[in-house]
Amino acid sequence: MHHLRHLNKKIIATAFACFIPVSLTHANGFRVPEISVAGTATSNALVANTDELGAIAYNPAVLSFHEGRHVMAGVNNISYEHTVTPDGGTRTKGVGEDSFFIPNLLVSTTGDNGVGFALLINSPFGLETEYPNETFPLFDNVNTPDFQEPAHSRIKMININPNISYKFGKNSSVAFGLDFYDLIDLTFNSQAIRISGSGNGIGYNVGLLHKMDKFNIGVSYRSGVTTDLTGQFDARGIGSSVIGAESTLRFPSMLQVGVHYQPTENFGVEFDIDHTGWNSFDTITVTNSTGAPLTSSTNNWENTIAYRLGFTYKITSGTKLLFGYSYDATPQADAFFSARVPDADRQLFSIGASHNFSGWKLEYAYMYVDVDDRTINSSTAPPPPPAGGEVNGTTAYNGKYESEVSLIGISLSTSF
Repeated sequence: MHHLRHLNKKIIATAFACFIPVSLTHANGFRVPEISVAGTATSNALVANTDELGAIAYNPAVLSFHEGRHVMAGVNNISYEHTVTPDGGTRTKGVGEDSFFIPNLLVSTTGDNGVGFALLINSPFGLETEYPNETFPLFDNVNTPDFQEPAHSRIKMININPNISYKFGKNSSVAFGLDFYDLIDLTFNSQAIRISGSGNGIGYNVGLLHKMDKFNIGVSYRSGVTTDLTGQFDARGIGSSVIGAESTLRFPSMLQVGVHYQPTENFGVEFDIDHTGWNSFDTITVTNSTGAPLTSSTNNWENTIAYRLGFTYKITSGTKLLFGYSYDATPQADAFFSARVPDADRQLFSIGASHNFSGWKLEYAYMYVDVDDRTINSSTAPPPPPAGGEVNGTTAYNGKYESEVSLIGISLSTSF
C-alpha cells in the first residue's frame, strides 16, 4: 500500500509537468489579439490610427484624439475546429466547444485639453482544446500511460484595463494604464486526472502617438503579467485523492509599433510590427499547498514578431470599409511541441465595415485564419513513469495537426 501511495504521488507530479494554458491557435501561442471589432476588421493593425475608436484598445494614447464621452460594446464569435492524425492512429476531431463569444467594452471621456480616461475590458489570451480518450496510441503503452494523455484544456481570462492619456502640443499624446488579469478558469485534464485553478495578477501599459501631416506614428507596450494560481488536483481516477496545488503563470509582454499613412481624406493604410515576449513562458514550477515543489515543466517558447497591414476606405460620409492582412509565427519549437497547444504559423485575412446612423455607429467584421498544417516527427522517446516527466516534444505527439478558424465581430458605439 505504501508503494501504491508513492507511485500515485509520482503520477501526480508527472501530470503537473504539462501544466500549460491552451489556445484556439488563431494567434501566436495562446494570444487572442482581436480586442476590438475594428481591430478584427483590420487584422489588428490599429496602433497608430486616430480615427477609429476601437484603436484605443491597441494604443490608449489614441484616446486624447477622441474628445467627449464614448461607449463601445462589441463581441467576437470565434469558430474553431482542430484535428489530429497521430502516427499509428486515426484522424480525430477535437470534441470541445467549437464556438466562443469574446466580448469587449470601452467607456471613455476626454476633455478639450486632451486629457482622457478610459476603461477597457477584453480578453487578450485563452481558450480551449479537447481530445477524446485513446486519441494518441502511444499513451496506451507502459512508457506513456493514459493518465498523461491530454483530455480537456481550457483557459478563460479577462483584462480590466483603466488608462489615462495626456496630449502635449496639438499632435502628440502619451498614455499610462494598469492591466488586471483575472484568470477565471484554468482546466488542465488528462484522461485520468482533473486539474483546475484560478488566479490573478497586475501589469502596466504605456502608449505614445505622434501625428505628422499625413503620417501617424504609434507605439504601445504592455508588460508581462504574473498570475498566482491556486487550485485542485483530482487524482481519484488513478486511485489517489484530491490535493491542493499552487503555481504561477507569466503572460508575455507585447510591443506594437505602427505607422499610419493617410494619402487622401478617404483612404488610409497602416503597417504594424508586433513583438510578443514569449520567452517568459519558459519553466513553470508547481508546488503543493505547503510550498513543497512537485515538479517543473520546461517549455522554452521563443519570442515572435507579427507583421500586420490594415486599410480603411471611406465610401460615403457615414460608411467606411476596413480590411487587412497579418502574418503570425508560432513561438513553439518542435522540440517542445504539445498537442494541448497545437500551434503553427498562420496568415490572417479580414474585412469589415462601419455605418453611422442617428448618433450611433455600427461595426462588423469577418476574419479567416489560414493555419499551416503541422507535422511532428520527433525521435525522442517519452520518459518512463513513475519518475518520468513531460511528454512535450516526444514521439507521444507525433502526427499531423490541422486547424480551421474564423471570426465574426459586431460592435455598437455612441458618443455624447
